[in-house]
Amino acid sequence: MEGNQQKLREKHGCPPLTLDSKLTKDAQEYAEFLAKVECFVHSSGDHGENMSLRVGFGKLNITGEEVTNLWYSEIENYKYGDNVQMECGHFTQVVWKDTKKAGFGRAYTKDGRKIYVVGRYHPPGNYQGCCKLNVPRPIN
Repeated sequence: MEGNQQKLREKHGCPPLTLDSKLTKDAQEYAEFLAKVECFVHSSGDHGENMSLRVGFGKLNITGEEVTNLWYSEIENYKYGDNVQMECGHFTQVVWKDTKKAGFGRAYTKDGRKIYVVGRYHPPGNYQGCCKLNVPRPIN
């Protein structure tokens, strides 16, 4: 997942993320919690967070690249400027320039019909009044 996010950040002229073991551990634990309780709700804390849920039958899977592309696809509705647009929050967190570290986790429900994916970011993004500096337009 982090490899594709690096490419997308580079596309916007943003520095690469460092994969962080604590953020990865926390993201994995939270994904497992969500899968256990079958609930899709953001956690609280001093981190940024992207989440995804896939539901289906049979052998269910989602790649890191698919999840990242899903989050990034919100760029289609993004209006560049200084206002946070919550409907584009996954996209803006992926490319948020001041974010330095990330970690990712995923977990299946007991019946295997749902997969929860969690991305944790530090420092977090999506601060009102900071989007213009932290969400640059693509440079290529």
